[in-house]
Amino acid sequence: MTRALRPLRLGTAAALAVGALAWGGCAEDAAPVAEEAVVATVGDGVITADAFAEAYAQTILRAGTDGPGAAEAVLNTLIHRQLLIEAALDDGLTDSPEFAAARTLAETKALVDLYTAREMADELQVTEADLREAFVQMNTTYEARHLYARDRETAEALRQRIEAGESFEALARETFADSALAASGGSVGAFGHDEMDPAFERAAFELPIGEVSEPVRTATGYSVLRVDARSTRPLLTEAEFDRRRDNLRRYVGKRKRTEVRFALSRATLDDLDPQFEPAAFDRLVAFATGREAPLDAEALADWRRQPLVRFSSDVLSGTDGTRGVWTVADVEDRAASMTERQRAAVQDAGSLREFIKGLLVRDELAARARATDLTEDPLFARIVRDQTEEWVFQEAKRRLRTSVEVPADSARAHFEARRDAYVWPERVAAQEILVASRATADDLLRQLREGADFGALAREHSLRLGAASASGNLGLVTRAQMGRLAEDLFAAAPGEIVGPVEVEGRYALLLRGERVGPTPMTFAEARPQIEAELDQTFAQVRLAETVAALRDRYPIEIHPDVMERVLGTLRSSQATAARSGSSPSDRS
Repeated sequence: MTRALRPLRLGTAAALAVGALAWGGCAEDAAPVAEEAVVATVGDGVITADAFAEAYAQTILRAGTDGPGAAEAVLNTLIHRQLLIEAALDDGLTDSPEFAAARTLAETKALVDLYTAREMADELQVTEADLREAFVQMNTTYEARHLYARDRETAEALRQRIEAGESFEALARETFADSALAASGGSVGAFGHDEMDPAFERAAFELPIGEVSEPVRTATGYSVLRVDARSTRPLLTEAEFDRRRDNLRRYVGKRKRTEVRFALSRATLDDLDPQFEPAAFDRLVAFATGREAPLDAEALADWRRQPLVRFSSDVLSGTDGTRGVWTVADVEDRAASMTERQRAAVQDAGSLREFIKGLLVRDELAARARATDLTEDPLFARIVRDQTEEWVFQEAKRRLRTSVEVPADSARAHFEARRDAYVWPERVAAQEILVASRATADDLLRQLREGADFGALAREHSLRLGAASASGNLGLVTRAQMGRLAEDLFAAAPGEIVGPVEVEGRYALLLRGERVGPTPMTFAEARPQIEAELDQTFAQVRLAETVAALRDRYPIEIHPDVMERVLGTLRSSQATAARSGSSPSDRS
């Protein structure tokens, strides 16, 4: 069995430290213990002093104190982690195609990180002026309003409409699913440092009061904002600035890294100049949103060969000036390497286009990096090994968790002892039509008011999977299931139509049916809820049993002298921070 990770063993915290060398971060606060120092060996793997120092420091930050037994608890957690890794490696996990894909992704991410750090080194420098500006920003409060869009093009269109004279109030009602933001004209009220997305705060700090910003890229999309008021706390002192200097340097460094990543990504995207094939892209949107049924094997193979996006890149296309092309298969295969959360963010044409552009930028930067000597950099190998080791740990945990089963007799006993807890809440019957645009929803609403059949329109128009066969029937739904739609749906009278209501970029019409009051659940109905409630308990039991067995399978050797040296260094650092007036949170 392959033991591909054996050439080097670093723990979770060491991975954080390696990442900090490329991008910076809290790892610079870890104890300056030699990397080769080892706190414990577990089978063929090791727990480094760096890994233990970082994990212990984070535990102290969360708990707020260095309690008795904390060091032993942290070490045991790291040992359990390493035991799962050792077993997964010995059981052949590294021979799986999933591991190969994870390693490829780790290499790509490492190359992009290192390449960006090298190309943007000058922009990453933190100056005294940067620190002073950040100090003022941290002591500034704002009142602002904004409009949200999933992609830059939509955000730019919103900005242009504001410049043309439309109001924030009108556009907020059109833009926001959140009823409070829709009603308040996009107002986020008063906020201070670290209460909003960092890019949003940065724009609010720099934007002249009353002016409308260019689209601001945030963690969830794009915002167009206007600052209505801004005030800075008076009497900021030099002593306070000096006391917070280290924290300011970390904050500014992190902000600069985010900014240069966006800047380089944007410049790279401009270089690529991607152009989508309209017919292929529209059909991919239809598949991604469930508007088109899956294809048979032959049709699918032909479909995957269709050109989807063309771009300008010597390194990606290898054609020396000729525009490169990705087929549908190229995009789908690359998308498989993204996280479930990233894939789930694709809700419509705009977000799908941004997703594909992100894939292009990632691969372009990685290809540029491969054309340099970065793959020979020892730091590259360390990052890749740490990231793949973390993947092995997470995959081992996932496989262990999916193997957990709640015994039927335990579930039944739990149900019998708590029958009163398993009751269906108030429910209403509902039908839904989900469409892509407000205009389509308004037109369907007009037809319904003229007497059209709701089920027939749902079969013909609704984008919801299964809507055609179910005539849009959602069955009996609870308030929790309907989320923010619940208030209007449950307040409506039977037979009344609710909507159109914006739902994640689409628009829903709902037909309210009859109400069913609270009713007791049968054991079969309650069983999924019971199993969810008991799952964590049985998972902990399974984990404890597994770890106990692995302790017998693998030798463990602890080095108390190294551990005490790490603890001594950390405690000394804490004492120094306390004398200087910094709080533990200032050093996170």
